[in-house]
This record gives sequence, structure tokens and C-alpha cells, in this order.
Amino acid sequence: MRNASFILWRALVAIPIAAGGGIFVSNQWGFSPLITGIASLTLGILLFYSLGRIADARLYKKYGLARKEYYFILDNLKDAREKLSRLQKGFIKVRSISSFKQMIELNRLVRRIFSIVKKEPKRFYEAEAFFYSHLDSVVELSEKHAHLNGHKIKNESVKQSLLETQETLDDLTKTLEEDLHKVLAKDIEHLSFELDVAKHSLTKQNLIDPNDKRRL
Repeated sequence: MRNASFILWRALVAIPIAAGGGIFVSNQWGFSPLITGIASLTLGILLFYSLGRIADARLYKKYGLARKEYYFILDNLKDAREKLSRLQKGFIKVRSISSFKQMIELNRLVRRIFSIVKKEPKRFYEAEAFFYSHLDSVVELSEKHAHLNGHKIKNESVKQSLLETQETLDDLTKTLEEDLHKVLAKDIEHLSFELDVAKHSLTKQNLIDPNDKRRL
């Protein structure tokens, strides 16, 4: 993903080259300092922009995405990061061990799905339900649960709401597990294939190798 270090790298490459180009132009053709400065600035901007475009093209190719798709997914990841931050704040108001364990599991699943898609943006399409619906539900219900839990006086109505919210969060935990399975489905399928190939290879080796003691 794009970050400040990438911008700094482009600047560190473009500035020295632009400065060197300006000195070369000045020495070669004797241009005035103003013309030389404008030429250096123009060259620097062109280099900075070109390096970004080249890096972008390689990035899109690496992830197998179009430019529009890539930035669309980045926007969704940005929104998800903010929701994840809200979810983590729910730990502060948790007062029971069962609720704390539930929050730990929810956060683990959400962070796992988020980190996988962040690393491989194309997997966003395998977790669209998570980003568009399930994550919102988890965050909103967790905040509601934390709010109700914060009341010192709990009447029967509040206790019932807490119970129902916790039960719904249990259901959402299972839903997030299914989301995670969908995101990892290709990896699981690939691993199963590799295991089948390995087993076939070992079986074949066992059949044709006369020195294999397992045949004795």
C-alpha cells in the first residue's frame, strides 16, 4: 500500500537528478539562473510524477487490479480501519469475562480479514459482505452493548437488551468466521491440491522404490 516513505523515495530520486540537469544545462548552454531554475523545477516535477505513474502501473499489475478498482478498495479499507478503531474502544467498558472473550474473538476475526485484504487487495471481492454489512453490524452492536454495560443500574429491560445483544454478537462471530473462510477459500483449496500431489508422489515412490523398507 502507498505510504509517506514512497513519496519521500520519489523526491530523493527526482531532486538530485533535477538539480544535476539544471547544472548541466547552465554549463552547456550558459542559461541564466532563472531559466536554469525553471528547467530544474520542471524536470523534477516530471520525474516525480513519472516515477509515481510507473510505480502505480507495476502495483496495479502486481495486484491484478485496474487503477479505479485499486483506489476503490483503498477507500473501503480506510473506512474499515476507522470502524476497527471504534470496535477496539469497546474493551474499555467490558465488565464480564464472557463479554471480554467475545470482544477478543470479534476483534481477532475482524483484524484477520482486514489484514488479509490489505495485503492482497483483490481478495476484497471475496469479502464484500464483510465490508458492506457485517463489519457495520459488529461495530454498532458492540457499541450498543458497551453503552448498556456502562449503566450502573440495570433493570430487567436493560438486562434483556444486553442478553439479546450478546446473543446477536455470538451469531455475528459465526458470520465473521464464514467471511474469513471465504477469504481463505483459495488458499485452502490450493493447500488441499498440494497435499494430494504430495500424497500421490509418496505413494508412487513407495510402489517403485525397491529399497523402501515400508514395503517389507
